[in-house]
Amino acid sequence: MSKRVSIVIPTRNRSHMLMRLLEQLVPLLDSEIEQIVVVDNASSDHTGDVAAQFPNVSYLRNEENVLSAKARQQGWDVSTGKYVCFIDDDNLIEDQALTILADFLDDNEDVALVGPVQRRWSDGSVWCAGGRINRFLVVSYDRETAISGKSKEVDFQPNVFMARNELRRSGVVFDWHRFPHNWSEADFGNKIRRAGYKVVTCFEATIYHDIDYSGYFTRINPTNIFDQAQSRIIYRKTYHNDVVTWILFAFVVLPVSVVALIFTTRARDDKKRLIALYLKGTLCGLITPRKSLDKELSTI
Repeated sequence: MSKRVSIVIPTRNRSHMLMRLLEQLVPLLDSEIEQIVVVDNASSDHTGDVAAQFPNVSYLRNEENVLSAKARQQGWDVSTGKYVCFIDDDNLIEDQALTILADFLDDNEDVALVGPVQRRWSDGSVWCAGGRINRFLVVSYDRETAISGKSKEVDFQPNVFMARNELRRSGVVFDWHRFPHNWSEADFGNKIRRAGYKVVTCFEATIYHDIDYSGYFTRINPTNIFDQAQSRIIYRKTYHNDVVTWILFAFVVLPVSVVALIFTTRARDDKKRLIALYLKGTLCGLITPRKSLDKELSTI
């Protein structure tokens, strides 16, 4: 099989996971993979040393944490493969998964982005078989794989997905200015579908995810909480800017979110700061253009 795939791995302070993933991927440079690009978001651990152990891996380092969307775009901008597979560092790939995804894109010209079935590393259960967003902007992950056919259409793919490199040349890229982390994958899926392509899950390809995000909020920290709130508003203004949706947001979604955050952080010492950041992120999304996360975090 000809090598068709560039791999882009955004990473930050998870050198042990990066090592494990590279040990799995680098041997495939002789067969399935054309190129591997690691984009390091200002890690303070041994990430650079890990990358240096693999001289045939391209290593790009940011001197500040630019978050996932820009890191993905930086890797994509130097990718040369026909297809580009974006893989977060907390994953392991089942044998032939990359070949299966690339073959699927070869065989389905109306599909521009395909993702695998994502299983939990801990027990093998399905974590995600594609993402969906309803009109109220409630995000859900499909977990049903026992259906007819080899694939199904979804709204977006998180975590691991393969896209056509030609999308970049046609202007379909990550909007890291407005969606630096949260809602970036949803926005990317929307752009692809608006360009006339499909986003699908291929049931024949499998990866294993080592961190199981569960609950209403994921990765609870000051930067992420602010970004979740602001990005959700910007996404709503971009794709669901109607009166009914805003009424439901004001009287249902926002109150439920705040109560859920209060409950989730009730035992944390920084709970008041997290709640304040969540509300401020919501306000910034409503009344101002996107602001620097660093600037916002320094004011609270």
